This record gives sequence, structure tokens and C-alpha cells, in this order.
Amino acid sequence: MPDDNQTNQGMTSAQQGSASAVTAGSTGTAVADKGAVVVDPNKSAEQYIKDIEGKYIVPSLVRNKFADLVKLIYETESMNQEEREYWLQIMPIMSEDQIVKFREILVNEKEQLARLDKEYQSEMSKINRSSPPPIDEAKVKAKMEKIKKAEAEAEVKDEEAEENLLDQLENL
Repeated sequence: MPDDNQTNQGMTSAQQGSASAVTAGSTGTAVADKGAVVVDPNKSAEQYIKDIEGKYIVPSLVRNKFADLVKLIYETESMNQEEREYWLQIMPIMSEDQIVKFREILVNEKEQLARLDKEYQSEMSKINRSSPPPIDEAKVKAKMEKIKKAEAEAEVKDEEAEENLLDQLENL
């Protein structure tokens, strides 16, 4: 694993001091360490770029041509902070085909996650709508009494059968 000096290579000392991770909280919100870019689906691509520029130099090509990709990169759940920074730095040297494929991957991931979230919400609403039938206490008590009576009768029959077997053994 690279040490901190290798990881932070190419960053200014101010950028190194403010670089930190963004993690997803259990509620789906972003939890940011001090100085990290906070992930918010309501943010525009320009807001992400403004936040990122506070940490390191964003190439003008990325800023001008790939603003939508910056938003997708920061909103994806499949990348950590180091991977996000890597993609931002490598985008200027990627071919047009690579950029198109990268965009397709990120958009596809976002659409699939949205579809799964929608399906999950649909299933949860079905579960919440289908409440169990109300409990009729009188029926439950009657059923319990019937079960107790049947158990008592079975116990009496078992005792009688046991006595008969013991009598037969004594008579042998």
C-alpha cells in the first residue's frame, strides 16, 4: 500500500491538509470528514466543481467539458474519495470513447440503483398496506379451551393405556 507521501503526491500542502474521505451514512446521507466534498443529489455540477476546487486544481477541460461527469463521480456509491480524485485527474487524457463509456457506466449505475430503490419502496409500501386481520379474542379463547380439553382427554386416555399395560405386565 502506498504511504501518505505517495498518495498525496502532486497535491499542494493545503490540499493535502484538507483531503479527506466521504462515506455514506446509514440513512443514505453523506457523512463528510473535515474538508471533504459533501455528496448531495440536489447539488448542481457547478457546485461540486466549486467544492472540489477548494481542495485541488481542477483542470479547465474537466470544469468546462465534463461538469456532468463530476456530479456523477461524486454521487456514485461505488467509489471512495481516492478513486474520485483519480478519475478527475485522468479525465483530461482519456479518449472520447473512454469518456462516453465511463459516462454510460456511471449513468447505468445511477439508473439501476434508482430502480432498485423504487422496487424496495414499492415492496415496503405493500408490506405496510397489508396489515394482518384483526384478532377475535373470543375465537382465540374458544380455540384455546378446545385445545386444553383435547389435551386433557388425551392425557386421561394415555393414563388408562398405561395402567392397562402395567396390569398386563403383572399378569404375565
